[in-house]
Amino acid sequence: MLCEMRERIDGHLAPAEQGVDRLVGRTRFDLNRLARFSDLEKRLICRDPGGRAYMRLAETTPLQVRELRRHAHVAPPMPDWTELSLTRSDITTLPRQWAATLRHWRGIYLIVDESDGQRYVGSAYGAENLLGRWQRHVAGDVGVPVELRPRDPSRFRFSILELMAPTALVEDVVACENSWKLRLDTRRNGLNEN
Repeated sequence: MLCEMRERIDGHLAPAEQGVDRLVGRTRFDLNRLARFSDLEKRLICRDPGGRAYMRLAETTPLQVRELRRHAHVAPPMPDWTELSLTRSDITTLPRQWAATLRHWRGIYLIVDESDGQRYVGSAYGAENLLGRWQRHVAGDVGVPVELRPRDPSRFRFSILELMAPTALVEDVVACENSWKLRLDTRRNGLNEN
């Protein structure tokens, strides 16, 4: 099988073969699922070789196997909230489990405008909690504070300063937000007006 694949990649076999299309300098294989391996689908976890690539070549991409999970799972596990740092693009394409977690959490968050380093401290509570608040920020003008409206949300980076219980009282969340604004001095040296 490996020899046959190398021959196809090197172009030794005719391009008219069924299931093989010649691309510019490459060969594309039409792969079919095998029923006998269906129970293994979406369970193999490999170490990320690093970097972003539109296309990876099997012969030049080292994929070290990390684990074979008991159950199928496609999305990577969500990082701990203390390490979570998301862009607009991340927020608009969150895995379902991450979105459900952020929808559950109330808290105080930080937005950094990566174009100039300016910071904004906000709080999230209500039906959608952090998820809903961040989605409103990246969507544009609707529900966005006046301080952020002139800024491009594609340059925002979101992180959580303090996680609060889903049952935290709104007054407690707002008091905590004000404490963070004071400590980070985002009213005088940031984007918070009040």
